[in-house]
Amino acid sequence: MTNIKSKKTDESLLKVKTGSIDEFFATVGSVMRAADKGEVIKPRIKTLTFEDPMEMLHFLSTAKLKLINRIRQHPDSISNLAKDTHRKVSAVTRDINELEKVGIVQTHSVINPGHGRRKIIELTASKLKLEASI
Repeated sequence: MTNIKSKKTDESLLKVKTGSIDEFFATVGSVMRAADKGEVIKPRIKTLTFEDPMEMLHFLSTAKLKLINRIRQHPDSISNLAKDTHRKVSAVTRDINELEKVGIVQTHSVINPGHGRRKIIELTASKLKLEASI
């Protein structure tokens, strides 16, 4: 009899934060110096940084946060997401495109039996951590 251990899934994290360009270049510089020394570069948390806290709040609107929570519950097609969030398909499509552009969601195709294929929207990380400094 074979003993099968269940894989422990690592919850992925995407950090959305505010920060300056100087902070960004300081982080990149430290990673590059470590690489130049031949040190092992540890994987970092995926981070989306906004310079202005108001820009971050504008980007992560209430509608987008509701959409993110709905996708977290059940990845689905844009039309189903629009129906469940009581929004127009065009508005959800616009939000999905913006979220996909910055790496918060991703789209993949699945077979829709008898109807070809359909796109499913899913989060790229299981947790989203928001940090803002004013």
